[in-house]
Amino acid sequence: MDRRTLLKGMGAALLTGCASGPRSAATPPSAPDWALGWRSVTSAALAPVDAHVKGRFPDALHGTLYRNGPARLERAGQRVRHWFDGDGMVQSFRVSSRGVTHHGRFVSTFKFQNEERLGRYALGTAELPARGNDAYNPANTSVLMVGGELLALWEAGSAYRLDPATLETRGTKDWSEDLAGVPFSAHPLPERDGSYWNFGLAPYAGEQGLMMLYHFSADGRMLQFASLPLSIPGYAHAFAQTERHLIVVLAPLLWDDKRDLTWFDKKAWQPSLGTTVLVVDKADLTHVVRRELPAGFVFHFGHAWEDGDRLRAYACWYEDSHFMHLTVDQDIQGRLKDRPPARLTQLEIPLGTGQGRILRSSHGAEFPVVDPRVPGRRGSAHFVVMQDKDAVLPHGGVIARIDVERDRVQRFDYGPGIIAEEHLFVPTGAREGQGWLLGTSLDCTRGHTRLAAFDAEHLDDGPVALATLPRALPLGFHGTFLKG
Repeated sequence: MDRRTLLKGMGAALLTGCASGPRSAATPPSAPDWALGWRSVTSAALAPVDAHVKGRFPDALHGTLYRNGPARLERAGQRVRHWFDGDGMVQSFRVSSRGVTHHGRFVSTFKFQNEERLGRYALGTAELPARGNDAYNPANTSVLMVGGELLALWEAGSAYRLDPATLETRGTKDWSEDLAGVPFSAHPLPERDGSYWNFGLAPYAGEQGLMMLYHFSADGRMLQFASLPLSIPGYAHAFAQTERHLIVVLAPLLWDDKRDLTWFDKKAWQPSLGTTVLVVDKADLTHVVRRELPAGFVFHFGHAWEDGDRLRAYACWYEDSHFMHLTVDQDIQGRLKDRPPARLTQLEIPLGTGQGRILRSSHGAEFPVVDPRVPGRRGSAHFVVMQDKDAVLPHGGVIARIDVERDRVQRFDYGPGIIAEEHLFVPTGAREGQGWLLGTSLDCTRGHTRLAAFDAEHLDDGPVALATLPRALPLGFHGTFLKG
């Protein structure tokens, strides 16, 4: 079954708006229930179910896609303040020649165990005193396979170890006694030798906060660690790397204990300070230089590389920190007319003296994914969830491949009422961006989560395979794919 036949077989109302053809005028059977993406799962686990598959998932995608995200946002009628506060549930999509099977399980964190026992939120009270970062840790942001264990990652505390087959929680990942509960971001970066870099921010420690830097092996051994004072207690969710440097971009969103301000408070946004860039030498983690950029806010990065006397990095650049201040109800309502989406932007960072620059593109984009075979080197292809500031619907279902070097864009629109999530790139050929794209979407009209596979070089042809689950999963953030 080729992709054209696959699309016809799904029906015009299921997948519409493909870039290679006109949008269907078919009317969805009912109005989308956008709240599905933020609806809580109330059981500790989701039992395995088989998906209905159309098309054929290629052999290169036979394996497991793991995804993580907040899946418990409400208890006893009380909703969490921010989407990022929900309890993490790891989803497993097992792809084989026999089909696609899904199951999910909450990460059994200290927080989840005790709030399940009490049946309500009670952290910070006499009934459930909060001691240390991991008391608040929902382990809800991403996943990484290290040393035969699946790590569920947050950004302000420990990684949690999971059994890759059952998703049962094995406890925290304790790199050493001194690093128990220390911030460890959800976006480790792979080195070409198979090891990983990571960072963590503790803005409440010391006078201006501390930055932790990690270098660890694929089998889970710590190779290097450094703890350094911050120049400002700013915010960073992820970071970038070149061949010789790590790049940490601190938005002017300041943690201030004296004023009882955290990164989630609107008053913490201080754009007059500009954006601070910390450039770390991989060969000596204590060697850090500071550079400046105009004020802006970044969650995620694309390709980064060395360019003579400067570094360049692509980022999804916001003009302010508004997303950090939204309530869950505002997330459900979707796009804000007075707040532009993130734009794919090139950051130019001088290694010598001088001011950095930002070079904005016209592409609204988030959740960028790049070819993992070119870490720290110049690349072109960015696979993104596309954001259109002029879109009519509150949520979008468009994914795209943006080749920045060639100024070429391929798009695929899942259609009205469907929210697209992060799609991962799985390489199969020698060319950059040659391979498959694998990702999920939530149909808020029909109440289903779907898993789709695309030829990454012909994204606008549509999916080669689509698996529909008999359940709707809450929207998640990030994942990883393991072959076999």
